[in-house]
Amino acid sequence: MQSLDPRSITVMTALMAAVMGAVLLGMRRNYPSGIQGLLLWALAPMACAASAGVYAAHGLLPEILIAQTGNALLLTGCGLFYFGTQRFLERPVTWRFWGGIALLSLALLTWFFIRPDYRVRMVLFTGTMTACVLAHARLLLWHGARTERGFAAWLCIATLLLQAVVLVLRGAATFWVDTADASRFTPTFVQNAYIASYCFSVLLLSVGVLLMSSERVRQEFELLATRDVLTGALTRRALLQAGGEEFDRWRRYEHPLSLLLLDLDHFKQVNDRHGHLVGDRVLAGSAAAIRAALRGTDRLGRYGGEEFVILLPSTGADAARASAERVRTALLAHEPAPGVPPCSASIGVAWAQPGDTSLDTLLARADVALYRAKANGRNRVE
Repeated sequence: MQSLDPRSITVMTALMAAVMGAVLLGMRRNYPSGIQGLLLWALAPMACAASAGVYAAHGLLPEILIAQTGNALLLTGCGLFYFGTQRFLERPVTWRFWGGIALLSLALLTWFFIRPDYRVRMVLFTGTMTACVLAHARLLLWHGARTERGFAAWLCIATLLLQAVVLVLRGAATFWVDTADASRFTPTFVQNAYIASYCFSVLLLSVGVLLMSSERVRQEFELLATRDVLTGALTRRALLQAGGEEFDRWRRYEHPLSLLLLDLDHFKQVNDRHGHLVGDRVLAGSAAAIRAALRGTDRLGRYGGEEFVILLPSTGADAARASAERVRTALLAHEPAPGVPPCSASIGVAWAQPGDTSLDTLLARADVALYRAKANGRNRVE
């Protein structure tokens, strides 16, 4: 079988990278606007495809024009992948810094076309690309792998590290396998392996960022399904599911379990006097104040209207009463935004006891305690 020459590999890569860019660009239109960086990710493989197309014109145009245009496009593609990830992870985009490095690198490459030495150009180019690739990998390792918990972030990290290894090896090998007057399409095994592996890594990185964006969409849908949009608390369904799991854990291991049923005092009057928009701001601000008074293991859920339930795992009766008082005090101390009235809360406390058969038993007892708090003057814990 006839082996592939560098020009054939480059042309095939251009076609595949262009297709990946088109796929990313098309999917971007259907993604939520809150997911940033997709346009830059879509343009990155297209820039790499354009560079491959320019390189494939070897022999048709002056060598310096082809090489420098192709190099500039390839550096642009590498940078766009990096900048897209910065936008995706909501980090500052450092395009000025890397743009300056790219321009300096291109200027030095031009000088070594005037005083020709392919080996020095190879070291300069692979060194610049390696720096950008490693910066991209570091960003994903320090930020992406912590926030994007799926497979895609690690696929991108592995691809970038492999890409860096290939670039370093190619730069180091140039003084043994190349001559000063060699070119990109000099048919050597090292050059063929370098072009093929780099082209494959561009495609794999395109797949990785596509998977990262898809995982982010899935996470956002899961968030919408489990979180109340207004307050950020668990939805009623998610709350009852979490409560059922905690109740099963109490029944199996006999770890203490308590819950608080909280109702904002005179909330209907807030809506009647100030309107529902102000009422929504009261709900959101109250939820934030409640959340600040809870432990990391506690779960806040919106039970309905102005009612909230707080699950307190591994918490007995006395600790639950203390938590309720802490929440009530936090609401009183909360300073609402201008034009938003302050709000207090009545809280009913219940805890798991022998004979309880389900979470509904605790909720029923907490409901009785809540109404007792209201009957006794509100803004209190029972």
